[in-house]
Amino acid sequence: MPPLNMNRRNFIGSGAAALASLACAGTGAGFALDNRILSRINRDSSPLKNPFPPSTYSVIRGFNYTPSTAFNDITFWRDYDEKLVEQELDYARRLGLNSARVFLHYVVYEHDGPTFLRRLKHFVQAGHERGISTMPVVWDSCFSEVKPEYDTTLNDWIPNPGVQRLGPDFWPAGERYCQDLVQAIGPEPGLFIWDVMNEPMETSYIWATPPDKAQRVDRVLSFVRHFSELMAKVDPYHPRTVGNSQAAYIKDTADLVDVVTFHDYSPNRQQVRRHLEQGIDAARRLSKPVLVSEVGCLARSNPYDMTLEICGELGLGWYVWELMIGKSLWKDIHGIVYPDGTVRDPSIVAAVRGFFRRRKGERVPSNLDKEGILTRVLNDTGKWLADPAAPYPKGRTLLEEMANLLEAGELVPMNNPPSIQAQSLEEETAGHAVEVRRFLEKWRAILMPLATHKT
Repeated sequence: MPPLNMNRRNFIGSGAAALASLACAGTGAGFALDNRILSRINRDSSPLKNPFPPSTYSVIRGFNYTPSTAFNDITFWRDYDEKLVEQELDYARRLGLNSARVFLHYVVYEHDGPTFLRRLKHFVQAGHERGISTMPVVWDSCFSEVKPEYDTTLNDWIPNPGVQRLGPDFWPAGERYCQDLVQAIGPEPGLFIWDVMNEPMETSYIWATPPDKAQRVDRVLSFVRHFSELMAKVDPYHPRTVGNSQAAYIKDTADLVDVVTFHDYSPNRQQVRRHLEQGIDAARRLSKPVLVSEVGCLARSNPYDMTLEICGELGLGWYVWELMIGKSLWKDIHGIVYPDGTVRDPSIVAAVRGFFRRRKGERVPSNLDKEGILTRVLNDTGKWLADPAAPYPKGRTLLEEMANLLEAGELVPMNNPPSIQAQSLEEETAGHAVEVRRFLEKWRAILMPLATHKT
C-alpha cells in the first residue's frame, strides 16, 4: 500500500511524472503530453491506472538491462555496483533510450531485504535523473527448473522465485516482498509500470508433456493471477502488465493487466509485422495500451534494424533485448554497447535513434574514386609492394587508408572490420611486415576494379 507519509494526490503525481519523463526523453517526433491530462491527474484523488491515451505508450524507447558484470538477475542485485550502473545508464541516455526493464530476484531480497531495496531505489532514481523510467519485473518464469540460490555462480538465466515456490504455501512470503517493493519505490517518479511476471509459459516445467501438464499450467497461471491482483491492491496507482512471450498468450492474462505487453523474435519482415499486428489488435479489442517489451536477436534472424523499423511504422513502443554486451548468457546474440562505451554495430545505434538503411527506391552507390584518392592509394600501394626495402610506416599508412575505403564503401563484412587489422599492426615487427604486405595485396585486389582515374 502507499507509504503512510504520502497522500494520494502526490502518489498519483509520481506516476504522472514518470510518464512525463518518458515523453520528454522520447525520440518520437513531435510528441508532447496534454497539459489538461496532467492537470486532471494532479487534482484527482482517486487511483488512475492509465490516465494517458494508448498512443502515449508509443514514445517508449526502452531496453532490457543486466549490468555488464552480471551473469543474471541474481548477480545483478547481489553484486550491485552503483558507479557501473550509472555509467551504463549514461550509455542508454546517449542512445536516446527512455525506459529500462529490469529483472528483480526474490532470493536477493530474502537474503538481505533492506540492502536489496536500497539498491533498487538507487537504480530507479539514477534512471530518473537521466530521463529513464523503470519497469521492474517482479517474477520470472524463464526457463529451467533450477532452484534459485543466492550464492550462485551459474552463468545462466535463473527463474524467480522458481517452480519450487509457485504454490500457495509461498504466497504470504511473496506478498511481503511485493509490499516492500511498493513501499520502497512506489513513491519514486521514475517508476513506470510493474511487470508482474515475465513469460509465464516459457518454462521447462510445462514444455514437456507430463501427465499433470494441465495442473502445472494452472499452477503457473494461479501464481500470476494471485500476484497481479495483489499488485493492484498494494499499488493502485501504477499500471500492471505481464510479459507474454508471444501475442497468442495475451488472452491468458488479459483481465489482470492494465497494459498489454508481449515479445517478438520473429525471423522475417512478414512474420514480424503479422505478429506485432496480432498483439496490437488484441490490445485494441481490450481497449488497453500495448508495448513490445522484448525485441531484437541476432541469432533468430531478428536484427534490431529490421524489427525496430517495423515497430516505428506501426507506432509501437519497444524495449530491446538488451543494452549491454557483458558477461550474461546472451552476450553473443544480443546487446548494443560494450562496457567501454563502444558498440557492436553502428547500424543498431542508428535503428535505436530511428534511422534505417535504405532498402527501397533509388540508392546512390559510393564512388570511392570520384576525387582520385582510390587511384592514388592503389598506385602508391603497387610501388610499395614492388620495393623490397619499402619503409614499414608507409605501408602501414596505406593499409589504414585502404581499410577506410573498404569500410566507407561497404565492400567487406563488418564482423571483423579491416580497420581492426590495420590498428593491430601499428608496431613494426618482422611478423607485422609480412601481415601488412598480405593485407595490402588482398585489399588492393578488391579495390582495383573500382578505380576510375588514369594511373
